[in-house]
Amino acid sequence: MKMAESMDPSGDLWQRIAESLGRGEPVVLATIIDRSGSGPREAGTSMVVFGDGGALGTIGGGLLELQVLDAARGVHRDRLPLLQEFSMTAETVEAGVMICGGKTEVLVDYLDPADPLCGTVFKRLADLRREGHFVWLVRSIRGSGSGTVPKIGVGLLGEGLDAGTMDPSCRDSDRLRKESRRDEAVLVDCGDVRCFVQPAGIPSTVFIFGAGHVAQALAPICAIAGFRVAVIDDRPEYAARERFPMAAEVRAIDSFDRCFEGLTINRSGYVVIVTHGHAHDRTVLAGALKTDAAYVGMISSRRKREIILASLRDEGVGDEALRRVHSPIGLEIGARTPGEIAVSIAAELVAVRAGKIP
Repeated sequence: MKMAESMDPSGDLWQRIAESLGRGEPVVLATIIDRSGSGPREAGTSMVVFGDGGALGTIGGGLLELQVLDAARGVHRDRLPLLQEFSMTAETVEAGVMICGGKTEVLVDYLDPADPLCGTVFKRLADLRREGHFVWLVRSIRGSGSGTVPKIGVGLLGEGLDAGTMDPSCRDSDRLRKESRRDEAVLVDCGDVRCFVQPAGIPSTVFIFGAGHVAQALAPICAIAGFRVAVIDDRPEYAARERFPMAAEVRAIDSFDRCFEGLTINRSGYVVIVTHGHAHDRTVLAGALKTDAAYVGMISSRRKREIILASLRDEGVGDEALRRVHSPIGLEIGARTPGEIAVSIAAELVAVRAGKIP
């Protein structure tokens, strides 16, 4: 088996796990569960390795990732999970072996499609996220020490606790909820068993209204950055799947007047307006401001922006709503070409997602 022959950085990791298990295909889920000192990625970072050697996600690249991929090969072969500690001490850093100091503990877990409870947990996880529910993946880990074969249980924490195959010692839902964090994974000590509570969150979707050159450059960048991407346009020849192979959804609509029909845009939604006409931009903007989108951005000059915002203000749209609009769109990096503009937009989306920009 060739490991990581194709490293796919895009896509919904949890959805892909559910789909693979549903097809009867085992997968290996490698997750950083603890880190001391510095390291390439934080606890809760996950990567999936498939049976054909392909991988989705990254736990930081470099030698650490190569070692985890090698461990995943053994887990696929032996069908047994593995706990592995990787040391990135000052000595190894100085020698050029690792890029940062500290220790990282990685759980390399074998997900068996023959275990119906395991498959059910991941299918439920994918369904809840798709429906817009925040959820935590919870794993009980009995056994410790680098190179050991632990006993792993898996469950979900949402409105309630779906205990799945979790160890009985980790089924105190009140304690798990008290210990859980929406923005970071935590290890909970349950005596002889550790419980790893990992936020799976809600997939952030970028809704790109307009399928021209900027959209075509932006869609793959957003996908690589971990967003789900939907592209909407009223020109079927532009809103074509072959132009947006990395988009989760491509819609050809009759008119931008009804472009929000059938779309669910909540706080996990990011609206990017790059249509082929000012009138269309205004129409989409008016509709976007009626949603709970975390981000609303419109490509424009400052003059065009002021004209559009003034017209919406005249129609009764309040200043608080208008202040939500990011326009001109993207970070100011001197972008001129469609590709450069796409980079500036994607950077702004990432900054908003990370809470760096309100």
